[in-house]
Amino acid sequence: MSKKSPIRDNFEISKDRISSMHIAVVAAKWNSNITDNLVKGAQFVLKNSGIPEKNIHIFRVPGAFELPLACQKLTNVQKLPNYNGIIALGCVIRGETPHFDYVCQETTRGLGEVALRANIPVGYGLLTTDDLAQAEQRSHIEINSVLGQSNKGQDAADAVLEMIHTFS
Repeated sequence: MSKKSPIRDNFEISKDRISSMHIAVVAAKWNSNITDNLVKGAQFVLKNSGIPEKNIHIFRVPGAFELPLACQKLTNVQKLPNYNGIIALGCVIRGETPHFDYVCQETTRGLGEVALRANIPVGYGLLTTDDLAQAEQRSHIEINSVLGQSNKGQDAADAVLEMIHTFS
């Protein structure tokens, strides 16, 4: 994995601020062969940015459709820390029915609503692919590899960190 993200070349969050951040990563269990790699990509970025591992909380939900509710719950739970950002990760692969369209549209809409209502960054790491090969390319562990493959978990984590920086 690369040491520094190209997105973060333009900004840096102070060490004091980053070490006190709490980030939630919510990942779907469905297509776990893909989502596990997305989680690893997000964790890599967060840890290499200086966020302590103890401040990165991983939550698993059954599938992509459950991501918005889980993210919303994390913004309201008193027992948990106040999260500076949430990263939502999932993978929906097109099948032979319209189910793909319904799940992708409602999950996307729901995650946007959570960000707007809670007023915190929600990183969009939902893969919506036509086949397994496309999902594998977008969840590749060798981030920014020669083959042009990437990890959208890393991209979602980068986006959350940039949004936190922009509005801090």
